[in-house]
Amino acid sequence: MQNITLDTITEAVINHGDRGKSHPRLHEIYTSLVRHLHDFVREVKLTESELQQGRNFLNRVSHHTQEIPAGEMQALTDLLGISELVELLHDAHRGTESNLEGPLYVPNAPERQMGDRLGIDPEGDSLFLSGRVLDLNGQPIANALIDVWQPNSQGLYDVQEPSQPLGNLRGRFKTNESGTYRFETVVPLGYKIPSSGPCGELLGLLGRHPWRAAHIHFKLSAPEYTPLTTQTFIDGDPHLDSDTTFAVRSAIVQLQKHEALDELKAHNQSEPFYTTEFDFVLKPATL
Repeated sequence: MQNITLDTITEAVINHGDRGKSHPRLHEIYTSLVRHLHDFVREVKLTESELQQGRNFLNRVSHHTQEIPAGEMQALTDLLGISELVELLHDAHRGTESNLEGPLYVPNAPERQMGDRLGIDPEGDSLFLSGRVLDLNGQPIANALIDVWQPNSQGLYDVQEPSQPLGNLRGRFKTNESGTYRFETVVPLGYKIPSSGPCGELLGLLGRHPWRAAHIHFKLSAPEYTPLTTQTFIDGDPHLDSDTTFAVRSAIVQLQKHEALDELKAHNQSEPFYTTEFDFVLKPATL
């Protein structure tokens, strides 16, 4: 491997090793990545100082912050459209569309019962969300696990705001025999992705806005069905057409406002509230 040149370095890097004998799929990915990265460096004529800036940026992305405790690497792939592109590539377009998990999912959310309130938010407008979990034939799926998480009415998740108890506006529910789920929460607010870290700085330098359209996250699972991670978006949000993670697709729900005294009484509410419905469709694990 002597006398490396501009013309030979790319192939030298690709062929340094057993050329995929141990891990063919890894070598396939590695080969394509190296080719694209080397072509990128040649195309923009990357300088040493720019390379160092890139190293520093990625190093900062990997560190945790108060706003994103797990670090910003997942946020970065979301903002570059890579996360959504992977979803689009592998979504079979049968059943409910998959979508981004995002960087603020926390496993083992509190277990809650049908109809429970998801958390505390004195400033938020109450939202009653219900629907069914169905198979591709429209038949109900009983005991499906629904894992829900969302920001509050100020656009903040519990892990971002010390005043919120951990597990706030998060919960795990199971559907009943008719595949029905139902819970009370608050209308989420669209929010800016954290701006204090490197991803926020990058958006500012590119002149990109940092807003996410208002949404609620869901993970669903049931025996013999393919697990689903998705988001539902609130109709009318001003950033539906420009969500900074490019994640808005067809799962958009319309909120119905209720103000009549009999409706307030029936739902044990003293202020106007909202309702909406959304049915999830799971694919069998064999597809």
